[in-house]
Amino acid sequence: MQLTCPHCQFSKEVAVAKLPAKPAQVSCPQCKGRFALPGHDAESSNLPRINCPVCDTEQPETDACSSCGLIYAKYHSAKHQEVSAGLIENRLSVLADKPKAGFWLRLVAIMIDGFLVFLIQVAFGILLAFASNGGFSWDDSTSTLLQVFSTVISLFYWIFFTGNCGQTPGKMLLRIQVIRVDGTNLGYGKAFYREVVGKFLSGIIFAIGYLMAAFDDQKQGLHDRMAKTYVIKL
Repeated sequence: MQLTCPHCQFSKEVAVAKLPAKPAQVSCPQCKGRFALPGHDAESSNLPRINCPVCDTEQPETDACSSCGLIYAKYHSAKHQEVSAGLIENRLSVLADKPKAGFWLRLVAIMIDGFLVFLIQVAFGILLAFASNGGFSWDDSTSTLLQVFSTVISLFYWIFFTGNCGQTPGKMLLRIQVIRVDGTNLGYGKAFYREVVGKFLSGIIFAIGYLMAAFDDQKQGLHDRMAKTYVIKL
C-alpha cells in the first residue's frame, strides 16, 4: 500500500500486513508531520474530537495533531511552566514593591540581634573557661580563643540567617526582610558580601554607610547598594 504524507507529499510503499487494524496516526519520516492512515477516517469519526491549540484543526482526540504535528503533552507542559514562571515573576515583583523598612526600624532590629549575639558569646565564654582548665579560670590563651570564636559566632549568625531567609531573629520579630532588588532571596554568597564586606565599609567611614538608609529614597544603606538589596516590611 502506497502511503503519501499530506504535508510534504513524501510517498512510501508499506505492506498492508504491517498497518494497524485500529484507527491510528503515523509520522512522516521526512517532515515528521502526523496524519491518519487511509481507510480509518470513518472509524476515527466515532472518537472524541478536539481542536489543536496551535493550528485549530478539528480532529479525533489523539496524542498529537494530525495537521501540524504538535505533541499535546509537550505543549501543555510548556504552557504550565510558562504560567508557573509568570506567577513566580509576579510574586517577586510584589515583594520588590513592598514598603521599605526605615533607618530606625532597622536599628532596633540590629540592637535586638546584637543583644542575642552577646548572650551567645557570654554563654560560650563561660563554657570555654570551664573547659580550658577544668574549672572557672582565665588566662591569655583563653582570652584569645574567646575572641576568635566570638568573631566566628557573630559572622555565622548574620550570614546564616540573612542568607537562609533574609531574616535574623531581630528582623523576624519586627517583620522586616532583606531581599535582592529583583525580589529573590540572597543566598549565602551574597549574604557574606553584604554582611561582611558591605557592612565593614559602611561602618569604617564613621557609620555614614548605615546613615544613608535614613535619607535614601529606597531606604538603602551603602551595604544595600553594594549588594543590590532592599530591606522590606512584610
